[in-house]
Parts: sequence; C-alpha cells; structure tokens
Amino acid sequence: MHLLCFNVRGLDLRWGEVCLLVKKHRFDIIVLGEVGHVDLSLLGAAFSNYRIFYQTGENAHGGVLVLIHNDIPATRISCSFSNVCVIDLLAEQTIRLVAIYAPASKSWEWVDLSSFITNRCIITGDFNIDIEKDGDKAERLLEWMDTCSLGPFVPDSNTSLRSDRTIDYALAAGMNLSIQTSEDDTSSDHKPLLMVLACDTVLKRQGSRIIWSVFSLMLSYTYAFWEKEWNSGPYDITYERFISFIVSLAARCTQYFPLKRARPSVPHELMTLLARSRSLSYKAKRKGDIFLRQEARRLRNIARFELKRYQQFHLTQQLKERHVPGECSRVFWSKTKRHFRTASSSLRGFLLLNGEIIKDPQAMVDTAANYYETLFEAPVVVRPHPYVDAPTVQCVNVSELIPLVTYPEVLNVLRTRKKKQSLDIHGLSPFLLDKIPKNYWHLFVKLYNDSFTNGYILKKFKEVRMVLLAKKNAICTPDQTRAISLLDSFLKTQERLFLNRFLQVLKDRGILPDNQSGFQAGHRLQTRVLLLIEQISSYMSNSSPVATVFVDFKSAFDQLWFEGCLGKLIRMGIPSMYVKWIQAWLNDRQATIEIQGKRSRWININRGGPQGSSLTPTLFITYHSDMADFIPGAMSFFFADDLAAVLAGQIGLKFTEQCVDLERRLQKFFEQLEFYSILAVQPINYSKTQFMFSARAVCYRNPMP
Repeated sequence: MHLLCFNVRGLDLRWGEVCLLVKKHRFDIIVLGEVGHVDLSLLGAAFSNYRIFYQTGENAHGGVLVLIHNDIPATRISCSFSNVCVIDLLAEQTIRLVAIYAPASKSWEWVDLSSFITNRCIITGDFNIDIEKDGDKAERLLEWMDTCSLGPFVPDSNTSLRSDRTIDYALAAGMNLSIQTSEDDTSSDHKPLLMVLACDTVLKRQGSRIIWSVFSLMLSYTYAFWEKEWNSGPYDITYERFISFIVSLAARCTQYFPLKRARPSVPHELMTLLARSRSLSYKAKRKGDIFLRQEARRLRNIARFELKRYQQFHLTQQLKERHVPGECSRVFWSKTKRHFRTASSSLRGFLLLNGEIIKDPQAMVDTAANYYETLFEAPVVVRPHPYVDAPTVQCVNVSELIPLVTYPEVLNVLRTRKKKQSLDIHGLSPFLLDKIPKNYWHLFVKLYNDSFTNGYILKKFKEVRMVLLAKKNAICTPDQTRAISLLDSFLKTQERLFLNRFLQVLKDRGILPDNQSGFQAGHRLQTRVLLLIEQISSYMSNSSPVATVFVDFKSAFDQLWFEGCLGKLIRMGIPSMYVKWIQAWLNDRQATIEIQGKRSRWININRGGPQGSSLTPTLFITYHSDMADFIPGAMSFFFADDLAAVLAGQIGLKFTEQCVDLERRLQKFFEQLEFYSILAVQPINYSKTQFMFSARAVCYRNPMP
C-alpha cells in the first residue's frame, strides 16, 4: 500500500503539485497537512476514486485532509482534536491511521492521543519536532512513544527546506514501513514523504474457484432433458438456452474467497522485538548510555537473525509449492512476474488527434468502436470485378459435400486443443468445455453435421467479444492496437473440424504454393529463410546486383474482402458446399469491444477474418495463393501474411548496365505488385515495406604505382 504525506502549506497553492504526484505514483492513501480552505466539491470531482476525510484546524491555515482509495474499506473514528484525523483501515487486520499536523501552538498534548493507539497503528504527518535535535520537546515525544510502544520511521534526508531538520516522519506500532523523501521540485517548505506499507489492504478483491465435480455432476443429471430439447426445438433457440444454463450453473458452483495479495506479515512478536530495538537505539543515541547501546545491539542482532530465518522458511515453502494451487504459489508468482517481459503492453489509454489522452474505459471503448466500425466496413470496389462478375467456371467435384463429423473426431479435437480460460461473449471458455460430460458432445455432433449439410451458422456463433492489445506503447492511437476476437467456444471446435476438411481439399487440388511458409503444415519458416538467403547468395555469386523487397500488407487479416474471397474460391474449384459454409461463417458477424470491464455498442463486421480463429490464416493464404503469378519477374518467398521478393540484374552485362536493368525490373515489379494489391483489395503498408540492395564488394583502383 503506497502512502503520500505532504505538508502543502495551503492546498489552493499546491493543487497542481499534489495532482502531479498522485498521477505519477498512484497512491492508495494521501495525507495532506496545513491545507487551509478546502473546496470539497472540487476535490471530489478531481479525486473521484478516493473517499475524503477532513479535520479542521485551529485557524484558517490549518487542517488535515486524508484521501483513501475506494478499493480500501475504511471507517472514521470520532476525534475532537484539531488537526488530528483518525481512520481505521479495514484490512485483514484493522490498521489505525492517525494523520496529524502539530504546530507549536497546538491545543492538545501527545498523551491525549494515547487512547487512539492500537497494536497496529500508524501516526504520520508534520510533527514539528526533530527527535534528534530538539532537546526537551523531542524528549517528551520520545517518552510518550516509549509508553505507547511506538517506533519512529524517519527518512534519510531532512524534510524541511527552511532548515536541516527532519520534522515530517511516521510512528508505528506492529507495522513495518519503508519511507523516503520525494526529490521532485516543490514550492512548499516541506518535502513530500513517500511511504510503502506491506499489508493485505483490500477485502473487496476476491478469488474464485468453480467446484467442477459439482458442475459435471449437475450436467450429467440434466442430460436427458437437454437431449429432448435438442431433438425437438430449433437449434438457435435451444443453443441460446443451453449456454445460458451452463453459465448460470458455473456461477452457482463458484466459491468465493478473499485474496491475500501481500506477502505474509511478519509475526507480531518479531515486530514487537524490532520496534523495541529501534526505540532503544534512539534512546541510547539521545542519552549516550553505553549499556543501552549494547542492549539495543543485542536485540537488533536477535531480530535480524529471526527475521532472516523466517524469510528463508517462507521462501523454501514457496519454492516447493509454486505449482500447487494455494496462497504460497500465488505469492511466489506475484513476486516473480515482474521479471517476465510481456509480449504486448497493456492498453492504458488512447491518444486522440488533438493530443488529448483519454483513460476512462467507457470513453476508450466508444473511441475504439468508432475506429473499428470504419475499418470493418465493406470496401468500395469498382465493378465489374473478375473475382465476382466473371463467368462461372465449371470444375470437377464442385458438388462434393463436406464429410460428416464423428463423435471420436470431436473428442480428438477437444483433446488437442489448449485449455485456455479466456471467456467468449457468452462467458464460456475452452477450459469450461473440457469439464462438460462427454455424452453432451453427441448433441453437438448433430449440430455440426446439420451445419455442414445445410451451410449455415447459429446466430449466437456470430457474436464476438473483442479485446485490444497495444502493439507498442500502452497509450497510443486506436490504429496502433491489435483486435483479438474471442469467438464462441463451441464455434472454435467446429472451425477446427471444418479446417481439417478444408485443408484436405486444398491439398487434393494443389492450391497452396510451396513457397508459402507459416500456417501450412510441412513448410517451416526456418527453411524458407534459409532458401531466401541461398537465393540472394546465388545471385551475388554471379556478380549480379540483388534487390530484396520486404512487403508488408496493411492490417492483412482485417482487410479480407468477403465477396472477392468467395468468388475466388469458386474459381479455384473449391466445392460449393465449402464456399457456402465459409460465406455463412463470414457474413452477419457482430462484435463488441471490451476494455477494463466496459463494453462498446455492437458493431457490424463486413470485412476481415477474425484474429484468433484457426480458420482465418488458412483462408487468407488461400485467397492470395496466386500472388506469385502476378509478379513473375521476382523470386517470391511468402511468410504468413508477409512477402519477400528477390530480383537481380541480367547476367553477362557490365555492372553499371546490370544496375540499370535491375532498376527497370524493380519498376515493373512495383507496378505488378500495386496492380495485384488493387485487384485483391489488399492495401500495402508502405511505411513498413523495406528495400535491401546487395552486391559483391567493388574496390577502387589502387592509386599506388
């Protein structure tokens, strides 16, 4: 838990500094002293995520203000003393927070606060006393601290900018704090204090687990009912009722428990020993007593030894149980995850064209919906188009049906799928599907076979939950995000079944090119890279200048043209039933974008294949399988949705003439590539398309005779 303690000497004058500190460090608790006049309505609007506690001062310049984040349950304790605000933080064990501002003219004494001290207590603020330099005043404060078993937590540097005194710090009993001063520029004459308190503070954060044995047992009892419903009613209505029942049953079988996110607290007796050692050290330093110094050193060594042994015990236990569900493994992975590099940065905000940054989740999803609704609009294509309007080509086996699904085949697909826990729009996940009794899949075999026979998709299958990942920066424009479609979990099983059949058709007709690597079994990416390097080396061995063009297609999967893809599949000789099913799979899809629990409006998807589907990559490379025929002057190497083209000058000419010939070939290549890009409605990302020139080293004539 992160705390800020700052004597602002007039909040109206240091308002901007406080806002910058909170934005930079994201404090859980903010203690401000000597705030003066406070506009609570303005404060509530600026810190809407915090609850505000204010205690008036003895004059117009005093007053203490405490802001506590909404996630931390807290209750205020009645206190009549000016400049003293007492609050209980309702953690796993209640923590008493006492925020003070103690000017020299205060109307209360330290002993008056004794009734507010508990065995887990923190007192922080401006004490206006340096416990090492202020003589009698420090002595009275230290004697009161000894009677209340309070230990001081003092920063390493002075906190007053008018002198070298340290008058802002914290006192604690039964708690451990780390404290330091902020070195940011401030116009106040006090430095802000940054503190970290190790404790489990938020009871609202709960973990959950589903009792899967009860879940499966209930489904086994209701199988006869669903079998009857599945055989009698329309599939769309029955499926909608079935998934609602599964989600409700999973929620009913869910058990909730409080999460202990912080590290295990140090035992109370050890905390008491540490506090006593710290208190004796200050007393020995103040009085110069050699016996007190020796006793403090003895207690400190004992405390360090016990603390080290305690930490070693917990670390050993966490290592042993790191793969076992429970509190130890959770603590272990929460500590180690900071050392792992994430593949994609989390999206924290959108940067608008006018330079404004929005971080409100609802505003973010609305902005993203506007962008992706435009991106997924059907493209404007000049008609007639050869893919769509050319005369139909009669092919052999065009009336071939999609082979029916068998029950063992479905079980095999389920066994090979990754058991991910990411939820689709209905609240289902592949992990949950694995817990459904196997006899239920007999019902889905009928559904899948009926879908393949009649070429249709359930309406619920076309509803998509879309999450956004930032490509580079956590705060970026919407076009710098990657949309991942979390499809219906039962649809993903059917997609895999259809993909196995579709790949067999492509293999039988020899449609996919051999120079395509990625999303094609038996064609490794490493082999394609080696062939590319070998091709460049072969040209260079003939003393030819070589040009390699690395082409990147803009939002490749998201730019798939539905009509053109379907028309092209027909002209490739793909059986009509396969094309009909793909058409049903592509058309009439809807998506809602979700960010931090907030969802956007439904947007129509009239372009692009869903990223996250196992069928989309294969459909994409099938659509572009004839790209090499449009650029015959280059050796083409395809890497998933990228292209590397190698061109060389004519052999047998002078080097300068070869360069001229290579330039002519490049010009023709770019014209052919642009023609194909327009024809396939697949725009090129010119900013990411790169060019590399390679040639044997040409040395200058030796100037020496």
